[in-house]
Amino acid sequence: MITYGYAKDYKYTNDGTLMIRTRIPSIHGPYHQSSYNGKSVRNYVRDEDLPYYPSLLLPHLPSDGEVVAVSSLDKSNSQFIILGLTGGHYNLGATNLDL
Repeated sequence: MITYGYAKDYKYTNDGTLMIRTRIPSIHGPYHQSSYNGKSVRNYVRDEDLPYYPSLLLPHLPSDGEVVAVSSLDKSNSQFIILGLTGGHYNLGATNLDL
């Protein structure tokens, strides 16, 4: 199963593995808790409590809010790996962009 999530942070382990802290909305709740119309979100996970998932080599290190492709490693969907960056980024909504 491939799903998408938002990169929040990253780190390297002692063996050089890139680990990316990722918010998967269907598991951890929306990007911002306030995005749920001010209502309490029962399963919302705070950013500092999000898990780090191992990642394949990426063309650049992800910034906060970049959309990453995530795949499960087992049928129980308890282990994940980051497959890559999608080119998307979290956006609070349309703004007046002078293009």
